[in-house]
Amino acid sequence: MFRLSQLKGKAASLRVALTLFAVSGAFYPFADGEAADAFVDVTEEKKISFLHVNGAVGKKLLPESMIGGAAWFDYDGDGLLDLYLVQGHGDSAGAGKAGAQANVLYRQGADGKFTDVSVSAGVADRGYGAGAAVGDIDNDGDQDLYVTNFGRNTLYRNNADGTFTDISREAGVECPYWSASAAFADVNGDGLLDLFVTNYLIYDTLVHKACTGNSRRLPSYCHPNKYDGAPDSLFINRGGGKFEDVSKSAGVTRTGRIMAKGLGVLPTDYDGDGDVDFLVANDSVPNFLWRNIGKGRFEDAALEAGVALNSHARSEACMGIDGGDVDGDGHVDYFMTNYAEETDTLYRGEGDGFFFDGTYKAGLVEATYKPLGFGTKLFDYDLDGDLDIYVTRGHIVQLIAELQPGKNLSYEQPDQLLENDGRGRFKDVSARSGAWFSKRFVGRGAAFGDFDNDGDLDAYIVNLAQRGVLLRNNTVENGKKSWVGLVLRGGGACNRDAYGSRVELTAGGRTRVAEVRSAASYLAANDSRVVFGLGGAQGGGVQAKVRWADGLTETFENLVPGRYQELSRGKGRAER
Repeated sequence: MFRLSQLKGKAASLRVALTLFAVSGAFYPFADGEAADAFVDVTEEKKISFLHVNGAVGKKLLPESMIGGAAWFDYDGDGLLDLYLVQGHGDSAGAGKAGAQANVLYRQGADGKFTDVSVSAGVADRGYGAGAAVGDIDNDGDQDLYVTNFGRNTLYRNNADGTFTDISREAGVECPYWSASAAFADVNGDGLLDLFVTNYLIYDTLVHKACTGNSRRLPSYCHPNKYDGAPDSLFINRGGGKFEDVSKSAGVTRTGRIMAKGLGVLPTDYDGDGDVDFLVANDSVPNFLWRNIGKGRFEDAALEAGVALNSHARSEACMGIDGGDVDGDGHVDYFMTNYAEETDTLYRGEGDGFFFDGTYKAGLVEATYKPLGFGTKLFDYDLDGDLDIYVTRGHIVQLIAELQPGKNLSYEQPDQLLENDGRGRFKDVSARSGAWFSKRFVGRGAAFGDFDNDGDLDAYIVNLAQRGVLLRNNTVENGKKSWVGLVLRGGGACNRDAYGSRVELTAGGRTRVAEVRSAASYLAANDSRVVFGLGGAQGGGVQAKVRWADGLTETFENLVPGRYQELSRGKGRAER
């Protein structure tokens, strides 16, 4: 969220980097000319009326500046994505008490309109909300819901009849810390989804520090270096709706003034050894990469892997996170959003579990240095065969323009769309991508999913203390239809959601890779279906090789472009 230190000579380094960016850009051409709106605000049309509340009353309590999550999932199994939105509270100091605000579950009907069913479904959580995670914890065919709060977290078991039951206490996953993002993943290979929770600060609204961040002595949010970081939490699924807190024995409980402070989390197999690891975006302290070393144990491999710090050996104020192969070399890369006057960071995978800061090489310096980023997604928004980047933007400090005049910083900021040239270099195409990108909000969480099942990913953006926005991706409407969608279904030793599986799709002589997950971005749960844009490769011979979460590898041939198709474990051609 905040920078811990200033980089000496940053201005000179930035000028050099921008010059190199401008020169090298000539060798990586992008498509020119005017484009139709890439994303269109359809919030009102789809009958969504969510207004986010953070309870700010001038006390400058940190939680009120950080919240706002969302989740896409088909809770009722009708083939249409539904939307869960995490609400704040009328007063952040009174977190956990009953209030007028509650989280909202919007059910999508056959007409594409959304209806608030929060109360009847039993998920109108009234805690001081942060984010959400989604996963089928009991492999019964429907997805369950976990809500992180400043205060008691909530686990809702899906009853398969349109309702949920709060099983938080008996499940043992309430968590005693200020939680941020969470992720379901099978860490021990038993076929049951476990739960990893990032926790932020050891913070009490009743013991509030008075901070000022400027010469005018105006009240301001305290820098997180005023507080100890809260340790991450890991809960192992023991079946029957019961979880065991193994955080300490697993080794993921580092804490302290210069440790932890987790905000975003990504379950990923960074070293390709077949088990799930966790990359944690920490705020102003080194990131964590919890490497799964088996037998329920993890160790932090972030420094040796190259993802703890940036290329200047500095920690950054990291919030949002996602992973994907941006340059087509078969290795997963990682992208993190950071504070204003820090570039967002792209860690490029080199193979064998090693990464380097490829931000400059990717052309991301100029576009990402000034704004402040939270939610994010690596996805092929235009279905041309490569991964692009979406970032929600919005500052922490409301008076930043007045406090730092001449820096061109603002509290409300437009979101950004960064287009991939096919070789892992990016260009900010926001200005030519439609009216939405000229509007300014205070963006926080962002969840991505294909709510209209047309093959291009849409987005819901949670804006802090403002109206949320549903964005329809117009790629298919604009005439591009070359894509393949995959719904993976586990079985046996693989969890039903197939989280942790890896897909290699081959079409037109080109292979693309993706990991199956829901957790990514910031405080968000995304559509876990895998969509590959095919670009010009629309002919036959489309096939997918799936390495399921339990290690079985199968090939599925003759996939049909332009539609979603289900791949079930045990139904493909197994590798011997």
